[in-house]
Amino acid sequence: MTTARSLLPSIRGSFRSATRRYGDVLRHPGALPFFLAAAVARLGVAMTGLALLFTIHHATGSFATAGAATGLFALAEATAGPQLARVIDRWGQTATVPAAVLVHLGAIAVAITTAGHAPIWVTLASVVVAGAAIPQPGALSAARWSGLLPDPLVLRTAFSLEANVNDLVFLTGPILATLAGTLLLPAAGSAAAATLVAAGCVVLSLQRRTAPEPRGAREPTEARGRSTLLAPPFLATLGVNLGLGCFFGAVPLLVTAAAVAQGLQPLTGVVLACSSAASIVAGTLYGAVRSTPRPQTVQLAAAGLLVLAALVGAVWPVLTGLTIMLVVGGAAIAPLLASSSQIVQASVAPAELTQGFTWINSASAAGIAASAALTGVLLAGGGVGAATPPLVIMTSVALVCAAVARARPGRRREDVSLNPHR
Repeated sequence: MTTARSLLPSIRGSFRSATRRYGDVLRHPGALPFFLAAAVARLGVAMTGLALLFTIHHATGSFATAGAATGLFALAEATAGPQLARVIDRWGQTATVPAAVLVHLGAIAVAITTAGHAPIWVTLASVVVAGAAIPQPGALSAARWSGLLPDPLVLRTAFSLEANVNDLVFLTGPILATLAGTLLLPAAGSAAAATLVAAGCVVLSLQRRTAPEPRGAREPTEARGRSTLLAPPFLATLGVNLGLGCFFGAVPLLVTAAAVAQGLQPLTGVVLACSSAASIVAGTLYGAVRSTPRPQTVQLAAAGLLVLAALVGAVWPVLTGLTIMLVVGGAAIAPLLASSSQIVQASVAPAELTQGFTWINSASAAGIAASAALTGVLLAGGGVGAATPPLVIMTSVALVCAAVARARPGRRREDVSLNPHR
């Protein structure tokens, strides 16, 4: 009892220190307004996929059509996102983001109003345009943090904060989309998601004080030809996020199938929430500590933890084992995301930063798509027991890429403790 009491002051001191570090980051001039605006937009992005599924399924009565629409939206977002980011890097967020938002809003409106009333290709084409035009608020915000915070330790805290927000919005977004689509109108979720995306992105883009300077238009042609997006540390980080996406894509299907098989469907949402909860805790701790190893080392350790989690699911493919898998794997997610952002910030030139942050999102989306498709086929053919072992192989992509990045000779220009482009 005495020992426990003696530890309380230390715990309180650590909590106050962590709170102070996050508060100090948000007190930088202009930080809180763009952080909150990006968070609102990210909530809209997190709601969009499921809301679109509800809207189009209700209008057409077809899960096939609804599934095709959400799949095309995600594919367009992943493939066109980096190209949109390239335009944003060149001409600036203030000049480009409102225009992209306008196109996104118009396309979503067309998709909602034509679903079930016009030829299906009209709805699907509108969905593709909506996905291609949606800005990535996480990338927009990360680019601003990179210019605002020159200290790598403070920047790590900011990226950890971003990872926590990402977990929160993807935990609450689908719930809000479901409530809006079932309690109000079937199209209410899509309308609310598009409104949040538009409001958050426009408010963010109009904050010129923290906006990255448009650099591409004024750089010499020969300088623009040497893209830092081909830098080995950045390419390795793409592979890490591809493996993380494989985990994201398989987990909901595996948990749902296991819950159905065991007659525990009501627990599905609670079990899936374990991953976000563990990630929030891990991300908060990662951003609060005073010093950590190099991000490449953190990335390698977190990727190893992710593979260990997949192994647990493969060895114990029931709901209990999958819950443990989600807790262990969830603890790796925020450190992986935060360290990936640190590496992108250090290895990519400022003129290409928005592209860099968007590309890692696209890599994760590609992993989600491939993993979800493969897991669905394996579940249909052999159940959860057949679908979990391949997850180990898919998530191992993250570990292999992280190991390659960590094993490279430690040249100073690749050390994220110093960004050579600043």
